[in-house]
Amino acid sequence: MLQISKIKKHYGEKQVLNGVDLTVGDGRICGLLGLNGEGKSTLMKIICGLVRPDGGSVCVDDRELKPGSAPVGIGAMIEVPAFYGGLSGYDNLELLRKLCDDVPPERVGEVLRVAGIANNAHKKFRTYSQGMKQRLYFAFALLKKPRVLILDEPFSGVDPVSVKLFEDVIKAIAQTGCTILVSGHIIAELKNVCDCAAILDGGKIKAYFNDLSGVDLEKEFLSTVSASGDVR
Repeated sequence: MLQISKIKKHYGEKQVLNGVDLTVGDGRICGLLGLNGEGKSTLMKIICGLVRPDGGSVCVDDRELKPGSAPVGIGAMIEVPAFYGGLSGYDNLELLRKLCDDVPPERVGEVLRVAGIANNAHKKFRTYSQGMKQRLYFAFALLKKPRVLILDEPFSGVDPVSVKLFEDVIKAIAQTGCTILVSGHIIAELKNVCDCAAILDGGKIKAYFNDLSGVDLEKEFLSTVSASGDVR
């Protein structure tokens, strides 16, 4: 379970997050929607310990995470992947595996197969297409068998086959009890994989849908968001 309580963050005079509250239960896939510049990535970075909040707390399975520290039990894809271009996909993950506690060697091969990149695992990362880079990043997010999975626009720049693979894997992982928070701009893609959704606007969660059955999510989104995003 992921519990976000009263999270605040400002950059200079700009208040990006102003008391965000969100709870996502075990085995649930929650879509996080919002205009550009509304703080989706900032919130995800706070959850992952990459950015310190100015207030509030993040808990995984009722255990509060220490701000700014590497979180336990969380896997993530946030922004663009950064791997060593001169190493193969396999060697990049093997290097990262050795930095983790209690991740067996065979796990690297497992996640490469799950992410559909095993056939290209021994090619150098710099030769990868954008879709292959995203698949390797997805494999990395799964490396430690996370209890909570944070995916910031995982479908960005990938082909329809990769989108379908990601959707199938995300749904399968959720069935094991993993809590998943996923952001994106293509609402139809999010609705296809998520069972609940939250709309972030003006620094707060303005709307939450516990069940997306029968919900016109695009209509709800457009009627909820303000003109504060940088795309307006």
